[in-house]
Amino acid sequence: METWQVVLVVLASVLVGALMPALLMLSMALFRAARRIESLGDQLAPTLAKVEVIATRVETLSRGLEGGEKNIADLLSVIGELAHGVERNLRMINAASAVLAAAAPAVAAFVQAMRAPADVEGHANGP
Repeated sequence: METWQVVLVVLASVLVGALMPALLMLSMALFRAARRIESLGDQLAPTLAKVEVIATRVETLSRGLEGGEKNIADLLSVIGELAHGVERNLRMINAASAVLAAAAPAVAAFVQAMRAPADVEGHANGP
């Protein structure tokens, strides 16, 4: 064998010797990754089933809202009208309570005045 052939065989053996641990580590890493991916796949199946159930429910709800936006708009309009009516009634109640608050002392004075002459007449006729 010639020198260059011997050098080529030595270099090839060194290269194979250096690559063997790297190839071994690569195969071990790939084996671990495959096991991990398999376990993730086992966990992913129930999750996908739950997502399918949720998607079905959302679809059912969205079908129930077809044309429902008009009904909701009508409902909100009626609620707005009711709020205006309640506000008007509250203003009337506030005005009535202000009138009653102003009239209450006058009524109390009238009642007291009506009692006072009766007491005076009773004293005038008695002695």
